[in-house]
This record gives sequence, structure tokens and C-alpha cells, in this order.
Amino acid sequence: MSSYRDTAIEHLSHLFTDYRPQFFNRPDGTVLMNLRNAKGKRLISRVIQQEDQTSAILLNNLVERIRRDLMTIEGPLEEDNVDWFLKRIELQTFVPVNPTHRPRKVVVAGARLRAISGK
Repeated sequence: MSSYRDTAIEHLSHLFTDYRPQFFNRPDGTVLMNLRNAKGKRLISRVIQQEDQTSAILLNNLVERIRRDLMTIEGPLEEDNVDWFLKRIELQTFVPVNPTHRPRKVVVAGARLRAISGK
């Protein structure tokens, strides 16, 4: 399983070269990723689940969610970023009293984000 983890970490490192990614292995098999700007300020933290590490599709969905979040953090949207907020992506959902995963469902960016994008 660590080969999946190493592959996911390498892939994410290459995708986020504009930031300073840091990765921390956790005892439960997940990986904590911090993205920092050039000044060292932490911009975003994400936990990479084991399922995300072993599936290219889920890892790509995670990357898209992170990119959306980074665009939101960085301020007003530019015209070429609008499509990121109109695209459907999968989000992990959980049962509050049961830590097991429910089936994934597709959700769309909220009304506020669509209003910001102007569409």
C-alpha cells in the first residue's frame, strides 16, 4: 500500500509546484498534505484518504477540489477560472453516527460560488 501512497504523493508534488507541498503520513494510512505559499504561510490542508491514494479518478477529484479552494482563497475569479466552479465533482460524504463511508454523490458548487463566477 505504501507504493500507492508514494505514487499519490509524487503526483500531487508535481501538480502543485507553484506551492510548497508538505506531506505527513498518518498511522491510519491517510496522508496529510499542507500547501504553503512562497512566504511559508499555510494556505490549505487536506487529508488524502486511502481510497484516493489507490484510485486515479478519486485522486483527480481531490486535485480539482483543492484547485477550486485555492482559487477561492486567492481572491476574485478570473474569466478562465469560471469553468472550475461549474464542473460537477464528487465529494466524500459520511454518516454522522457511523464512521463508514456512504456512497459518493455528485454535488455542484453552491449558489454563492456560481454567483461569483457570473453564471
